[in-house]
Amino acid sequence: MSTYRFALGNDRSKYSTAPDPSPNYPDPLTSPTEGVSTTSADPSIRLITDTFKIPLSIFIHQHDNRNNHRSQGYPQPPWNTLVQAKRKTQQSLIPKSWHLPPHLLTNPPSSTLETIHQSGLLSSDELLWTETADIGDLVLFIKTGCITSEALTTAFCKRAAIAQQTTKCLTEIFFEKAIARARELDEYLAQTGELVGPLHGIPVSVKDRFDVEGFDTTIGWVGLTNKPAKSNDSIVQLLESMGAVLYVKTNVPQSLMMSDSYNHVFGQSVNAFNSGLISGGSSGGEGALIGCRGSILGIGTDIGGSIRVPANLQGLYSICPSRGRPDPTLPHPPVAGPMATSLATTEYFMKSLLSSEPWNLDPNAVPIPWRKELAIPPANRKLKIGVVFDDGVVKPQPPVTRAMRETVNALKVAGHEEVIEWDTSLHMTTTNLWTKGILADGGNHCRSLCQLVDEPLIEGMIVGKEGDFLSLEEREQQFETTKITIQTAFHKQWISSGIDALLTPVLPWVGYKPKTWVRSKQWIGYTGMWNLLDYAAVTVPVARADRRLDDGDVEWEGHLVRNESDEFNYSQYDIDLVHGMPICVQIVGGRFGEEKAVAVGKVVDELMNPTPFFQGR
Repeated sequence: MSTYRFALGNDRSKYSTAPDPSPNYPDPLTSPTEGVSTTSADPSIRLITDTFKIPLSIFIHQHDNRNNHRSQGYPQPPWNTLVQAKRKTQQSLIPKSWHLPPHLLTNPPSSTLETIHQSGLLSSDELLWTETADIGDLVLFIKTGCITSEALTTAFCKRAAIAQQTTKCLTEIFFEKAIARARELDEYLAQTGELVGPLHGIPVSVKDRFDVEGFDTTIGWVGLTNKPAKSNDSIVQLLESMGAVLYVKTNVPQSLMMSDSYNHVFGQSVNAFNSGLISGGSSGGEGALIGCRGSILGIGTDIGGSIRVPANLQGLYSICPSRGRPDPTLPHPPVAGPMATSLATTEYFMKSLLSSEPWNLDPNAVPIPWRKELAIPPANRKLKIGVVFDDGVVKPQPPVTRAMRETVNALKVAGHEEVIEWDTSLHMTTTNLWTKGILADGGNHCRSLCQLVDEPLIEGMIVGKEGDFLSLEEREQQFETTKITIQTAFHKQWISSGIDALLTPVLPWVGYKPKTWVRSKQWIGYTGMWNLLDYAAVTVPVARADRRLDDGDVEWEGHLVRNESDEFNYSQYDIDLVHGMPICVQIVGGRFGEEKAVAVGKVVDELMNPTPFFQGR
């Protein structure tokens, strides 16, 4: 049924007639290919690979492929020169002293964390600082003079540079500006003895979707290159007012509408722990960077899972807030939220941000401060938790189901015995309406961006077609009326249940190879519906896929597929492919329920991670 098909390939004839380099034109800076000899490289090829630090195996493979395409009559896309110029500029912004040694480029470990440690580019202090999980510790180190912002910023810039070389997680790079800003903050602290704000001197990364004055916001579109922002987004203004040091923007999918991060401008972002798997999307570059510990705090956006999906795939903590706490100044209603390697850091950000009274800057921000008393687990009673093991549409793969069951069992053993299985009868209807809203412009916005340079739409994006278009009258009278009806019904179910929070999977899958999404039939229902309902959600890592525990699952092997999305999810499961990959649970707190979700998240985190989930390596 078409209602399940939320990520199918689109009819690109309505967008562009130019040949699409995915998959016809291989990306020149993707992850390495196996089995390619590098011993007989032409000297001119060696010069190019040495200049741009591209592994020989990659270049030879892509060079040969491009020659094959030319011999088959495929012309180079006319916008390719813009892409190459942008990538060359990006590469030039990484200091040569931070380039990885050749042996780690030609034969890298699958995990970027291993690459970072083997590279020898970071000192022991820099490794320690960048692998600190609690942002409050770094603020204290700066305040007490244990470290300078300049040294800390340099360490994170260096680590981000390495992450970029292995995962392609970055878009805009402004290391020099960041280090200069850090020096200014150090001077201010030395002169006044005071911090500028709660993020004084802390490097913070942001998704490419946010405008940073003087730098492009391409959001994956070739036609938006070389168009630097004239001012800062409200989130960026708030971050800088709190003393943050911005140093990079991170990769996204073209159109922002895919649970992966691939575009023609910057290529494919891959997972921090396994370069053969995707980093997620649309905040996938952010997820990969934080997973590599190249950022202690990153700010993403979420309209249907764009924070939570990359957080899940990299085992990160994140908060997807309700609208208005606060929102980025964008034409569509995503929310902005933190991603980090500790729950404490995400809470620190939300508390600090709301303490800065963003409603005085952004008229869309709701004047609700961080209610710290609600973010503390109740001391005088046990929790009541709703749980969704399976929404009835797409059955989660065995590692996800095991992670959910282990979490529920841990809660019960700790005395939180009132765990109720949630009635999911409204979930499909809610997700289908979310999809209808996402597609409502009929693809007009993406079509206009494609036409800037005759760029094709990449297959797999959740983008509307002409038949999906809703007029203003249809949006107001049909869509909004239906949405209010669903929100009212769900609110009644939520309140009558008396739960503190709802525990669900983030995704029904564990990981995909790059470009799997081109012809995918993914189900976004575990995340997208909460955006439509405007319910806040938190992710907490709880487990890792394990072939010893997750292979030969009798219930899974006997599963009868329900629909196209369920069939796709079932057929994609490969425990050998995803062995060792992290799995998060999603904790939904209701509307403006960020603090409640954090409180339950603290309980889950303490039970499931008696030692930190993130060990840095």
